[in-house]
Amino acid sequence: MSKIFVALATYNGERFLAPMLDSLLTQNRQADRIVAVDDASNDNTLSILQEYASKLPMQILVRPKNGGHRQAFSDALKEIQKVAEKNDLVAIADQDDIWLPHKFEVLEKAFLLKDAPIFVFGDAHVINAEGKQIAQSWRDLAGIPLEIPVCARLSGTNNANGCLSLFKASLLSRILPIPEWIPVYDEWITLCAAKNGSVQAIPEAVLNYRIHDQNSVGIAPKISMSESLKINQAVAEGLLAVADRLDLSTQEILFVERYREFLKTSLEHSPNFSAIPWLWKNQEALYPGCTPWKRVKKILGASLGYPICKHLLGKS
Repeated sequence: MSKIFVALATYNGERFLAPMLDSLLTQNRQADRIVAVDDASNDNTLSILQEYASKLPMQILVRPKNGGHRQAFSDALKEIQKVAEKNDLVAIADQDDIWLPHKFEVLEKAFLLKDAPIFVFGDAHVINAEGKQIAQSWRDLAGIPLEIPVCARLSGTNNANGCLSLFKASLLSRILPIPEWIPVYDEWITLCAAKNGSVQAIPEAVLNYRIHDQNSVGIAPKISMSESLKINQAVAEGLLAVADRLDLSTQEILFVERYREFLKTSLEHSPNFSAIPWLWKNQEALYPGCTPWKRVKKILGASLGYPICKHLLGKS
C-alpha cells in the first residue's frame, strides 16, 4: 500500500492552525508522514505545531528567515523526496483550511484505476474566517473549469489548488526545484503533472476552503493590470528558459513566445489590434471557462493595450 506524505507550510498561522491539524487527526485514512515547514513565524504557530507533533506523525522544520509560501512548500517537498517511493502519494496542506474526514480516501481511489492520473484534485466547500459555510462549491464560486489545455497552464491559468490535490511522489523529480519566477507554486505543480501524465478532477468536496483577509490566494485579483502583465511576461520568459526541462513541444514553445510578445506589446503600446486574430484563435487556452460573449469582451479589452486602458478606464 502506498504511503501518503503531507507537505504543510505555516507562517503566523495561530488563528486557524489548530482546527486544520485537528482535521488531519480525524482523517479516515491517516497520513503516514507530515512535513511541516514553519517560515519564521513570530506568533504561537511553532508552539501549536510542537503540541500536535505528539499526536500526528509530524516532522517540523523551521526556516531561520521568512522566504514566502513557495519556498516553504519547496523545502517540505524536498524533505519528502528524500524518503518517498515513486508510487507513494503527496498532499499539500495550507494552514487555514479544514479537511473533510474522507479526503485521502476519496482522492486515493483515483490512483487505483487502470488509467490512473499522476495528479488528482477535488472540490471544496467555502467557509469564512468564522468557519461558516458561504458557498457549497469552490469550483462553482470561482468559475473553475474541470479541464484545461496545457497552453492554458502556460498562459497562467490553473484549475487545481494545491490543497485540493493528491499526486504521485514520482512527480517530485519534475517539480523540484520550484522556479523562483513562478508566482504561485501550485501552478507549477499542475503544469508539471499535465506534461508528465494527466490531471484529473473529481466532483467530491474534500475540504472546507477558508476565505479570509490574509489568504495568499483568494477570489478577487490583488494586483494591477500593469503588474499582471509584467508578472506574466516574466513567467513566459521563465517557461522558455526551462522548455527542455518541461519537455515543451515545438507548438507549445511557439505559443509561449507569441504570448510573451503579446504581453510586451500590450504593456508598452496601444492599441494592439494586430493581436486580435491570435487572441481569437487561442481563446480556449487564454480564457478557459468563459462564455463566448465574455471571451469576446476579454479579447477586445486585451487588444486595447495597457496605455489606453490606463488613460480611458483608469487602470493601474
